[in-house]
Amino acid sequence: MAHSIQGHVFNGLKVLDLSSILAGPLVGSFFAECGAEVTKIENILTQGDATRTWKLPSEPQDQSFSAYYASANYGKKVIMKDLTIDSDRQELDQMIADADIIISNFQKKVAEKLSLTPQLLQLANPNAIIAQLSAYTYDDPRPGYDLVMQGETGWISMNGIDKDHVAKLPVALIDIIASHQMKEAILIALWHRALHHKGSVIHVSLYDSSLSALANQATNYLIAGHIPQPLGTLHPNIAPYGDVFSDSQNHKFILAIGSDGQFKKLWETLKLPIENYTTFDINSNRVKNRSQLTSILQSCFLAFELVALEDIFKSCNIPYCKIRNLQEVFSVLDSKPMIQKNIIDGIDVHCVKQTAFKIFPNVY
Repeated sequence: MAHSIQGHVFNGLKVLDLSSILAGPLVGSFFAECGAEVTKIENILTQGDATRTWKLPSEPQDQSFSAYYASANYGKKVIMKDLTIDSDRQELDQMIADADIIISNFQKKVAEKLSLTPQLLQLANPNAIIAQLSAYTYDDPRPGYDLVMQGETGWISMNGIDKDHVAKLPVALIDIIASHQMKEAILIALWHRALHHKGSVIHVSLYDSSLSALANQATNYLIAGHIPQPLGTLHPNIAPYGDVFSDSQNHKFILAIGSDGQFKKLWETLKLPIENYTTFDINSNRVKNRSQLTSILQSCFLAFELVALEDIFKSCNIPYCKIRNLQEVFSVLDSKPMIQKNIIDGIDVHCVKQTAFKIFPNVY
């Protein structure tokens, strides 16, 4: 098979990353992975991006960056600048004039203070794509972190095991979703520039990005008036999907059955009572009778070790998973291609790639 081309597709493209924290910097690293020349400017007066200091207790406290920072800032040339110094500001202005893409998440009042608003950036470089990330709208002065957005847009209300034990998502997923929205918008703007030879200004908000990702949960409410409650790993529309079971050795696993055909095959292979099948034959019946179904399946599974159950699931083409921690995840061969080594501040680090795809040139 031919080598994939995504590592070179943006060779020669100049990206200026003025952003901090996670969403904006992830966009910069994405373009770096795709071959672009990415320069990140950090404020020397604050010792750089705030995430440099977001360290676990187990991390070297004298190191100039955290693992969190490394996750979103590899592949870039990082330059510390004091924009109150004329020479530093002149160097930045030259980089703005040369850039193809400029990424920023300055709040409006900060951008105005620094003379780095989207309008001023566009005047300085009409051919550039200016990508502005905000918490809400650009004119809204409210700050917004991922946790705030998870609460504001319903994620926390549905996450956890019940109303008294809600939870936030364990990664800053709203930032990550916003970064994908920004990447998509930039790619569209690059296509527009190729056709019309003009730059664009892009506005992306954490709030709108979070709402867009509510997907089926949003339409469950908008169409059916259903307000989702915390269900742990369960799915409100499908069963058994997200249901956690144990084998005879108390090893945990999850089923993700999405079709009536899959369920019928599993029921028959497990030799469960045929007279009970009509209670669960279609998905709506399984959702309605979920507790009864879970009890029947769990009683059956306790007669097997997980290795034997895996053979059954594979023979029936049943989606299932073990519940792995990250040490187990990154011990699996399937995960290895997604890990890459980078150098940050002269130190070798391993990060997960932003590009979870491969593009192959047509060989015909």
